[in-house]
Amino acid sequence: MKKNWKYEIARDSMAFGSILFYLIVLVRSTIGEYLIFVYQLSIAITILILSSFIVKNANHHLARAFVLVVFTSLFYKDVSFTIFAALVWVFMIGSAFYIKESKKSIYNGIILGVIAALVGYYLSLLIS
Repeated sequence: MKKNWKYEIARDSMAFGSILFYLIVLVRSTIGEYLIFVYQLSIAITILILSSFIVKNANHHLARAFVLVVFTSLFYKDVSFTIFAALVWVFMIGSAFYIKESKKSIYNGIILGVIAALVGYYLSLLIS
């Protein structure tokens, strides 16, 4: 059986928003003096987990990936990295459409990601 390589790449790109990838970034950020980054990621994932009980029809991979794009870009403060990360996220959105995720799920995931990033950012300022 011949596999559709475009579908496989699209599906694999969604792994950037997986909970395991998010946890790898979070755990790595605990090594060193990056507490604000740890707070941002921890608060955002808490918001996303809580929201998953309320909002059932959302692409949480896109939401988590958006949070990672925002906070890693703020952390590295490098335009090239930010452009690259943003392009990967845009590719993920295209991939979600390609693998036939519902539009509502995609839009809800984007909105949840934005909300989680904003809450994570502002609450981390209060903590630090």
